[in-house]
Amino acid sequence: MKKNSLVASLGALIVFVMMALVPSSASAASSAAPTPTGQSVDRSAVPACYVTPKAGVSGVNVRLRTNAGSTRLGIIQPGQRAAASCEATSGSSYTACGGTSSWWIQVQWDGRTGYVAQLCVDWYEA
Repeated sequence: MKKNSLVASLGALIVFVMMALVPSSASAASSAAPTPTGQSVDRSAVPACYVTPKAGVSGVNVRLRTNAGSTRLGIIQPGQRAAASCEATSGSSYTACGGTSSWWIQVQWDGRTGYVAQLCVDWYEA
């Protein structure tokens, strides 16, 4: 058997096996687990990152802007977590939680968008 003929035969065999292993769209749809609502889930609404207060920090202020003097929207207490941006934002410099920085993390807290001092939180990818 020639090399090109062998390659073509192997290619046809692979396609045949893949077609046998992959269910048709009708049977795949019937065997897939249904979502509780009967609709697909929008994963874009799920936060990709979140923050929690660092160990030893009694609470982290959520500020309206990237400034320690900005209006406080609330406090994230130990054991709580807030949905957060996965990127830090540069803002006004602050001294807190054992250091000085100008990096802030945007969070969603109590239905509002605010910022927390990056030095005061542990930052996780969900």
